[in-house]
Amino acid sequence: MIQLFTRAALGLLAVLVISFSSLVQAQTLTPLKFCVWDPVGSTGPFISFLKQTKLSAINWGIDLQLEAYTDEKVAANDFKSEICDAVFLTNILAKDFVPFSAAFGAPGGIRSLDELKTLSATLNNPRAQKLIRNDKYEVSGLFPIGEIYPFLRDASDTRISSISGKKVAILNGDAASTKFVETVGASPVHTSLATWAGQFNNGNLDVMFAPALAYNTFELYKGLGTEGGIVRFNILYAVMEMVINVNRVPEEFGSQMRSHALTRFNELENTVSQARSEIPEKYWIDLDDEQKREYDAMVTKVRLALRDEGAYDSKAISLLWKIRCKFQPSLTECAAPE
Repeated sequence: MIQLFTRAALGLLAVLVISFSSLVQAQTLTPLKFCVWDPVGSTGPFISFLKQTKLSAINWGIDLQLEAYTDEKVAANDFKSEICDAVFLTNILAKDFVPFSAAFGAPGGIRSLDELKTLSATLNNPRAQKLIRNDKYEVSGLFPIGEIYPFLRDASDTRISSISGKKVAILNGDAASTKFVETVGASPVHTSLATWAGQFNNGNLDVMFAPALAYNTFELYKGLGTEGGIVRFNILYAVMEMVINVNRVPEEFGSQMRSHALTRFNELENTVSQARSEIPEKYWIDLDDEQKREYDAMVTKVRLALRDEGAYDSKAISLLWKIRCKFQPSLTECAAPE
């Protein structure tokens, strides 16, 4: 009886010690509200992925409080209003806080995961901090979401010239899509991530640009139907970005997050590969060599035009050129700097 009492007392003591330790730890952690755009909400893929980041942040003395937003613009506005200390957004909206990062979404700017890894490692060099900080905002992590492909409701003609007159999505005022529409003479349809998929699926859009992750997440197979297809041409390797308000987070947090994000690139790439494998082969359209050259010429034309207009920082475009040519020195563009 005494032995049983002793065991019970020791068990209770252990529970009390653990509870007290947890309470002390919670009291010493710095709370940081992280507003996360996730199209599915609190059970979505981005939130699920970032739960591991939340655990890592405890080791940095941070209580990373994840708040899911299904509307990306609301997340961006709450961050701007300082309701959030950090935010997780597409490059299209993140660039409004740190303009240098706009070029990370340039057509043909980043074409592979290895290039993106090199970019991310370069940006975590202390000497690069001035490039990724704008006033009180700083890019504190790049997260790959895969190649961007053209999704077509009518796949009978995949030539660039055939897009003339068709309705093309302009997502959140994206500069690259806008310039593409102007160049090919297409009809712009302004969308947000809240309306984007629905407009494609109900026929209000003929062409949209999206990653493989969007196929099931946004049910784009409804818009592809029996006549549509996905052009197997990598317009760019897209990223999500974490942006922080440096006035509201510990000094080392930005660097810690960038390093953490880089360690998880392969994990994210596995998710991208899985999403790509879930797309039925019947939807993929392969281009011939002439068509590939046509698409390549178009993405280069759009990228350089936007650089010349000031939409993309020239230093950022030059940095991406150096990274591309490091991995693919035989590219024609590598003969002369952009």
